[in-house]
Amino acid sequence: MVMRRSITALLLAAFLSASSASAGSAPIAALVPGKSLRGVSIGMQPSDVRRVLGKPRSDRTQSWNGTQRRQMSFSKVHVVFRGTGSTATVVNVSTTSRKERTRGVGVGSSEKQLTAALVGERCKTENGYRHCYLGKWVQRSIVTDFSLSTARPRRVTSVTLGLVGG
Repeated sequence: MVMRRSITALLLAAFLSASSASAGSAPIAALVPGKSLRGVSIGMQPSDVRRVLGKPRSDRTQSWNGTQRRQMSFSKVHVVFRGTGSTATVVNVSTTSRKERTRGVGVGSSEKQLTAALVGERCKTENGYRHCYLGKWVQRSIVTDFSLSTARPRRVTSVTLGLVGG
């Protein structure tokens, strides 16, 4: 009888600790096409990105096509902002990490695996650059782009979530 109570108490304690752990902060989905990459969404400000990803390895300003952009780099994740100050907004987030996945595919996946897992993707070769993407290349739209290697079988080398015209 005492043994049964001990086992019941242990099982209850394990259940309660598992329940409280899952009731805490929900895990961040690694890649949600058209929405976010490692919890970073288009439109976030630098303080939001730091809250999600922590301290960047580098935080610098660059000039692209005559426009000043801020770029934060984290471990295998790069975030580009329109503007340079505290109110700058994310226009592009990319990764070369194999951890960021959607429907089981991401960096390292073959083109065949990618097209089998995604719905609505389009794949193209443009100026020697092969990529598959979700979304429409129209101004102010969000596109999720999967860059592919030139070697065969073609594999995803990076994933980018970007604002068209951002």
